[in-house]
This record gives sequence, C-alpha cells and structure tokens, in this order.
Amino acid sequence: MNRRLKDPSIRIFCVVAVFAVICAVYFIRMFNIVANADPAERIETGTYTRREPIQALRGEIYDRQGKVLVYNEYSYNMVFDYDAMAATQIDRNYAILQAVYALNSTSNQSHRTETSFPFEGTYPNYTYSAEAKNTESNIYYRLLKRIAQNELEDGAPISKTELTVAYLEEFYAENPAEFPTEQEIVDWFLTRYKLGEIRDDGSALFSNSEIDKIIRVRYDMEVGDFSIYNRYIFAEDLDLSFITYIKELGVVGADFEVETERKYAYPGYASHILGRVGEIRKEDWEYYKELGYDMNDTVGLDGCEAAFESYLHGEDGVRVVIEDKSGRIIDSYVEKEPVAGNDVYLTVDIDVQIAAEDSLAATVKSLTKSKAGAITAIDPDSGEVIAIASYSTFDLSSYGEDYNELLADPANPLYNRALDGLYAPGSTFKVGMVAAGISTGTLGANTTIECTGRYTHYQGYQPRCWIYPGSHGHLNAMGALEVSCNCYFYELGRLMGIDKMNEYCSGYGLGQYTGIELGEKKGILAGPAYREENGLEGWTAGNTISAAIGQSDNTFTPMQISVYISTVLNGGNRYGTHLLKEVKAYGSGEIVHLQRPEILGTVKLTDEAVGAAKQGMRQMVESSASVSRYMQDVPVTVGGKTGTAQLGGDLTENGLFVCAAPYNDPEIVVTVVVEKSGGGTYAAQAAADTLMAYYNKE
Repeated sequence: MNRRLKDPSIRIFCVVAVFAVICAVYFIRMFNIVANADPAERIETGTYTRREPIQALRGEIYDRQGKVLVYNEYSYNMVFDYDAMAATQIDRNYAILQAVYALNSTSNQSHRTETSFPFEGTYPNYTYSAEAKNTESNIYYRLLKRIAQNELEDGAPISKTELTVAYLEEFYAENPAEFPTEQEIVDWFLTRYKLGEIRDDGSALFSNSEIDKIIRVRYDMEVGDFSIYNRYIFAEDLDLSFITYIKELGVVGADFEVETERKYAYPGYASHILGRVGEIRKEDWEYYKELGYDMNDTVGLDGCEAAFESYLHGEDGVRVVIEDKSGRIIDSYVEKEPVAGNDVYLTVDIDVQIAAEDSLAATVKSLTKSKAGAITAIDPDSGEVIAIASYSTFDLSSYGEDYNELLADPANPLYNRALDGLYAPGSTFKVGMVAAGISTGTLGANTTIECTGRYTHYQGYQPRCWIYPGSHGHLNAMGALEVSCNCYFYELGRLMGIDKMNEYCSGYGLGQYTGIELGEKKGILAGPAYREENGLEGWTAGNTISAAIGQSDNTFTPMQISVYISTVLNGGNRYGTHLLKEVKAYGSGEIVHLQRPEILGTVKLTDEAVGAAKQGMRQMVESSASVSRYMQDVPVTVGGKTGTAQLGGDLTENGLFVCAAPYNDPEIVVTVVVEKSGGGTYAAQAAADTLMAYYNKE
C-alpha cells in the first residue's frame, strides 16, 4: 500500500408544540455536549453523567404595527455522539447501518448530510469523482487532509512539519503517479473500521452494499473531525417519524439536536435593517466571553440582530443526562430552565418600507445611468425611523448562498447607502439657509433680493444661477425656495458668513451622527475647520457662497438630511433617530423596555423662519408640474424641495428630493437620493409612493 495514505397565542401554541415534540422523543438533546464527568466514570460506576445546554429561544422582531418580521423556525438534526457510541468499531458500524436504514424506512433519504465523498459508483467499484480530481475543489482539499493526517497516524518517515496539505499539493503535482488509488483509500478504511471482517462460517460480516453505506458515513465523519469534541451531523431537518423510529431502535450513540433558524416574513425587504445571526466571530469572542456567552452561541452579526442582541438573546438552560454503559439514557432532568430572549418591536412600518423599496428600485431601473439610491423616512417629532431603503439590495434569506455573487456585484448591494452613502445635498440645503437667515435677522421672510442670472458681488468670481441666461428678478425667501434661485442664496450666504451658517447647520445635525443604532457615516459640513483638519487649501469667500447652495465640501447621508429637515420644520429640536420602539417579554406581551425620544440638541429658530421654510416648500411642490403630479393622490398637502448635486466632469448629477407631510404640521419627513438621475424631480415619485403607503394603511 502507498506509504502516503493513512487516514402571540399562535406563537404561544407553537412554543408549547415545540416542547411537546421534545418530550415526545424522550427529551431530545440540544446542541453541543459539554461533558461534566470523567469518561472513566462509565467504566467505574456503569453510568455516565453529563450536562448539556438547553438552547434558549431567541426573541423575534416585529414592526411598529406588530407584524412579525423575523421569527424562529425549528428543525431536528440527528447526530452521532463520539463518547456515547459503542466501544468497538463493528458495533459502531451496526449503529450507522441502523441509522441509514431508518432514513430509507421513513422516506428521509434526502436529509443525509454527505457532502465530501470523493468517489462515484458503489463499493467495490469506486472511481474518483471529477471534483476529487479538481485541485481547486474543497473535496480534493479534504481528501489531501485525510491523506496527511492518516500518514502521521501511521508514523511515516516524513516529519509532521512537512506533511501538510500544502506539502502534498506540491508533491502530487510533481509526482502524480504517487497519488493514492481508489483501492488504497478504500483498503485503509476497510482495515481501520473492521469492514472486511469474516464470520466463523466464512461469510462476510458486511455485504458490499452495507460497506458502501458505512464507508460513506465514516469518511464524512473524518472530514468533520468526529471526536469527543465534535459531534457528527448525520441528517438534518428530520420529521417526527424518523426521530421516533431511531428512538424505538435504541441506536447507540444517536442523538438529536433542535436547530433554530431565523426566518424572514418579507424576504428581500428590510435586509439592510434586520441583519443576520451566526456564530461568534473570533474578533468578538473576548467581548462576548466577558458577557458570559459560550463560544458556540449564536449572536447577532449585524443590523438590528446585532444592535439589540442584549434584548434578543436568551439565557440557556442546563439538562443533566445519565446514561448506562451502553450509552442509553436512563434518566434526565432539567437543572436550570432556559429563559427566552425578548421580542423587539421596531419603529419601522413594513408596509411603508416595502413601498419605499419597490418604488426606489423602479425609479432607478427606469433611468439609463442610475444604478443606486436611498430613501429615509422619519417622524420629525420623535426621530422614529419609519423606513430605510437602499438600492441595490439583497435577500437575507439567501444571503449565504448569494454571498460571493453579492461581493462581486459592482452595484455593491451590501452597502447601506441610506446610512453610509455621502451625498452633496444640492438645493435641499436651501431650506435650512432660509430658516437660519430669517432667525438671525440677516434677511426677513419678505425681504427681496434681485436675481439677474449672475451673482456679481465679487469681481473675480461671478457664479451663475441655474436659470442663466435668464433671471428670476426680485424674490423673497419663499419665492427663492420655490424656484431654487442660486443668486438669492449666494447673497444670503455672503451676508451670514460661514461661521453663522455652520452654527445653524451643525445645530440641524448636518455633519453630525444621527444616533441610529445601526452605525453610520458622520458626513462632512463644509467650512474652514474641515479644510484645516484635513490639510486642504484654505477657505475663501467663494467657498462660502458655494456652500450656501449645498455644494463645496458638503456631503451628508440621506438620514442626516432627513434629520436636518425635521429639525427645521419642528422648530429647532434635533431628535436622535432610532429603530427601537419597545421590547416585550417573549410570548407574554409584557413591556420590558419602552424607548423614549431623545433630543440631541436644539437650535433657535423663529416662528417666522419656520413658517417661511414650510411655505416655500409648499410653493415648490405646487409650482412644479411633475412634482405636483406625483403628489396629487397623497391625501394631505405636501411640502418639498428638489436638489441636483453636481458630480463634476461628464458625470450625470445626483438627484435629491426632500418632503414633509402635511406641510404645515409634518408627521413624516422623507428624503430620496437617486444617483446619477440628472435632477431631483426624478426622486419625487419614490417619495410620493412612500407617503401614499404611510397615509393609506388599512
């Protein structure tokens, strides 16, 4: 042989049903075994006592209306426990055969977990599969790993430091004739696991068909490092008929785990919000260890699952299991009851969320150059987030299988543009300028400024209004917002100065964190401080008037823009945005935590200033034929402001649209960004659809 080869009410009912099933299969054991006694105990006393965790149910996630968004689905896996299996290899083979036959007898064959077998055909006529010959495949890699580990076990002359998968890859590339044959692999398994034993009468202990069944499982066990530390998952997502069958047979070493899988009630929606769960990442282990977590615990990895982990994560219980010398359970009892995690209720309205995502996607797809965009909708008087949409997007329910494709997608669907995308605000910035200008007494609401099409205050720098070579004539604050006159705001910016402008803009929350629990980019508020901190060229008067129309270095997230507009329209209170509405005890509805609005800051705005901003936004919507057409079916009067952010060169401008409804006493503020759309009016349709969903809820 080759020397290199060797080896609510409905929910309450469901919870009760789950536990009933567990009891019906004689206290099915959950998750990984934590041994609490010396293995020699089984020999000395005839029994073996162990403690195993009882996984706590993870809390579920709901929207503001009580509609479930993320819930638990339970499945049952059969595992082989290394220490509980019979001592002899032959008895272990019989246990494996019993399990295989049980799958066939209960029509559960498709639930086997075999994934790494390197052969095609059946014993004894095995040939290497195409994947086993592919040096880039996982099956080839695992085969080399088995060869390397088995060679070491046999005490080969090659040193342990040399005989690695990497060494074998290079060796076999140079010496392909030395690669073990199929028969050599099989012979090793036959010997190691006593598969070729003969009875006293000279007949084979196991038939060829039985050897085929056993060797497939044995190989997979080795690939999975089956040991006292690692159980082997034999079959997944099993039905009650199989579980009962195995229990009745008394298959030694067979056990069952209850696996909880997170399911999404609205697949493909709110994916950037809800997040995923999984095993604790290596870099996070010390943090969770300090909190008392076990290394194998499931935790939130991102989104709300991570942000509200402390509420959602329950406390595992402990079951004591006593087995006889054959591995059969003779007694078990719950030493510590598990405590379910709490249910989290979000501020998000899933109906509005769906409308926002659908409309944003439709808008982007309708434009030739646009590939992405974002929407944020919040309550201006509390900071509650009603919707967060980012396009392109992905489906959490198929995240794992889609991951490589998602990473390779140039549209970057995993990127949350609503919270991390930075955009120049364009003319949406002018709403705040009006409020600041009037509140500081720089200009009255009805003070007029003449637009001649070109701003001529400076000799060397005379930027144009967007209407040039035309002009707007004399405009007051409301009229300037309505037609978005650049010259009006150039003059207002010059008169205010950058320091006073930024005092107000910072107070609005521009260039400031909004407080949302998911994390976010801070944004950039243009000004001398930013230039100095980043080693950029000095600030000029030209930069000031450019900043006054939302250009220069100004870049903000869509969520920051929603906060800024809300702060202006509610009279100066900057609320922290938040997704958490309340937390309730699992299944009972008892409120554990109620999230209160938090004011992060205030800015002094006069009633005249706020009124002018609202009126100007109303006039803008009414005077634009396209925007007013989009808004005609919204049951309240809407105020809004378009924005077109220049990207420079030949790039098509980003389009923005902010709006509030009702305009005079807003209940909802919506910000829409459509990348490379060419103008803000293209974003208004998605805003209108979002408002329609908000006001037309059943």
